[in-house]
Amino acid sequence: MKRLYYVIQTLLRGSGSNITKVISLGLGLTMSIMLFSPVSYQQSFNTCYRDYDNLYEVFSTFTIEGEERKMEGALGPVASAILEDFPDQIEAATCVFPGAAYMPIYNGNVRFDDLKTLGDSLFFRTMGIDVLSGDPVHDLAQKDVIYLSDRFAKKIFGEENPIGKILKYGEELDLIVRGTYAALPENATMKPEAVMSMATAWYYGWLPYSWNAGMIYGEYIRFRPGVDKKQVISRLDAMIEKHVPADVQKMTGYAVSVKPIKDTYQDKEEVKLMTTTMTVLGLAILFIVSLNYVLVSMSSLSSRAKMVGVHKCSGAGSGNIFGMFMLETGIIILAGIVLMALVLFKFSDLIEDAIAIKPSMLFVPGSLWMPLAVVLFLFLVGGVLPGRAFARIPVTQVFLRYTEGRIRWKRPLLFVQFAGVAFVSGLMCVMVSQYTYVRNKDMGYNPKDIVVSSTVYMGDNSHRDAVCQFFRDLPYVREVSLATNTPMLYNGAIVRTNEGLGDGLFQTYWGQCMTNYPEMMGMSLKEGYIGDAQKGEVLVNELFADWMRWGDNIIGRTFFYDGVKATVTGVLNNFHIGSFHQEQRPFVAICNDYFYDGKIHIRLKEPFAENLQKLNKASGEAFPRLATDFVSMEQIVADAYKSERIFCNATMLATIMMLFIMLVGLAGYTADEVNRRSKEIAIRKVNGAEASGILWLISREVAYVAVPAIVIGLIASWYVNSYWMDRFADKISIGWGIYLLLAVVNLAIIVSCVFWKSWRIANENPVNRIKNE
Repeated sequence: MKRLYYVIQTLLRGSGSNITKVISLGLGLTMSIMLFSPVSYQQSFNTCYRDYDNLYEVFSTFTIEGEERKMEGALGPVASAILEDFPDQIEAATCVFPGAAYMPIYNGNVRFDDLKTLGDSLFFRTMGIDVLSGDPVHDLAQKDVIYLSDRFAKKIFGEENPIGKILKYGEELDLIVRGTYAALPENATMKPEAVMSMATAWYYGWLPYSWNAGMIYGEYIRFRPGVDKKQVISRLDAMIEKHVPADVQKMTGYAVSVKPIKDTYQDKEEVKLMTTTMTVLGLAILFIVSLNYVLVSMSSLSSRAKMVGVHKCSGAGSGNIFGMFMLETGIIILAGIVLMALVLFKFSDLIEDAIAIKPSMLFVPGSLWMPLAVVLFLFLVGGVLPGRAFARIPVTQVFLRYTEGRIRWKRPLLFVQFAGVAFVSGLMCVMVSQYTYVRNKDMGYNPKDIVVSSTVYMGDNSHRDAVCQFFRDLPYVREVSLATNTPMLYNGAIVRTNEGLGDGLFQTYWGQCMTNYPEMMGMSLKEGYIGDAQKGEVLVNELFADWMRWGDNIIGRTFFYDGVKATVTGVLNNFHIGSFHQEQRPFVAICNDYFYDGKIHIRLKEPFAENLQKLNKASGEAFPRLATDFVSMEQIVADAYKSERIFCNATMLATIMMLFIMLVGLAGYTADEVNRRSKEIAIRKVNGAEASGILWLISREVAYVAVPAIVIGLIASWYVNSYWMDRFADKISIGWGIYLLLAVVNLAIIVSCVFWKSWRIANENPVNRIKNE
């Protein structure tokens, strides 16, 4: 207790510097955990499935024009063929199709839009999801059947038994609840709240299922425990060659591969990039905040030496002194943790928006080791290094004036801090510049004030016309149109020169839309006119014509896609499809006012946000059974750059945090140096030195450390930036000038801090420093 009393008294006497330590530690802890915990959480993805090491996802590879294109999923029969060909190695296989289960579920008039998927009879056995009631192997082989997660069943029916209850899918289809299963957590990529029988989709003709269809299903296989997986994987090519028709193989060069489900999420480019970036930033902040604490603590060595000597004269040993300092470090870290909790609580919404994860998820049981490891690292580094230095102070310092003349150990700490700040500032500048560029670049169409519904099935001409007319009559609506999808996501098709499955020329995107759609979206015609899709007339973009090598003679040309003959009546100026992560792609527009399945597009008047709320309210009241919830097209575009936004937020927060921590450490170092050399400075002034010369003397020594550190930090940021920029097909040009400017700014901030802490003594009367000598 006496040791605790002495530590508390010491902390109270140095309250000013200790408050600074608490703030820097608290903010550093907050930022480190904000960066590390999502990484830990992402590593736990897809570990919720039973025996997940034996669960593999199937991927397809299409070879078109010599270019390999890999995509998730496979042709419908692939999973069942693998199970059939390898019965001794494969326990179960399944195919799923979440995209076709887009309509809402109704219990009476109550609507539910929770995530659903179509799954076959072996879905639960393959995925390793616990079935709580029902016989899915039998039930999901029947049409009009649905299984609910226990969480979803409780949401719909409360405490009632859901088995045998009837739910309505969309407008007309009745589904009977045959069973329930254990709900899946957030860290699962396949986590539907309801599973509809795949037999339903096949019975009603929603989805084709063949080796020729080109429809890609999500597919998974489960290996039997202990089998040689490599043997099966090595024989997949031969299996595909046996099943896929020769003309399809000639056209597309189709192949499949499998990968452990845990790796499918971890191997995504955006996940790998986020993991790498977050880890690097987290380590940089953790090291800097730790070294900063060491630097500030060691800077007080000379002022606290006499106190240590008094303790040793009173019988304290080196171990007692070391223990006191470790206790002091523990109390300061504990105060930092309290500050961190307050920051996370007070700014939870801001943090969630910045890193796209709820602060509560930072401390889930499976990821709790990460924040504990960060705290332990800070305690050991921040406590042991200074503690050992204080414990070694000799007892004679109670009689002598202690001076710490060696500063070699301080400069490496400063070097790491300077390099770290230069590194994250380099990342921030380039990432923010690229993000701003792609968000503001002209896409060739105008998403401003456009809202889009989820996919709607209109039934027939009269219903479609009535729905569109209802929206046109609303006073805050400018224009209404219908399209199968948005420019952010179109379907693909193989372009051919004849009707059969001959050689494919290339893959094009295509979309069906009303005739007013191109003009409403701000797309412009380069030449020609909008034809009649009923006659096979289409529009193509400039790139499509270039790839077909038609030259200037484009109008009237014909081609085939998916067995359909098309005649070109007009050429659209290129507009960007998808995000700027992808290169410009060829496109075919099928303009037709007579189709019933698509997304309603509406351009609203200002004020946009207020009118969007009115629109959704009016839509829900007028069409309660249509999935017509509208979202902003600009938001859809912004969501394509969600990971980039997170990176930008993370680097900006990290830069501000590390700059603050670096300045705290630099201020402590400078103050200690000025105090240590006060007599020397006074004598220089007596001998005619000017204040400017004193400031230059002190800042020059810091600059010797800062310049190489900044150069190394910026070189490291250039390397990471080049890797990050490879994600984009369209990118800004980053020259050496931006890095030179960053170097100058970083050095100016450092020198300004040194000037600020040295200004008083540089202008002080030297008599005040040497009158006692």
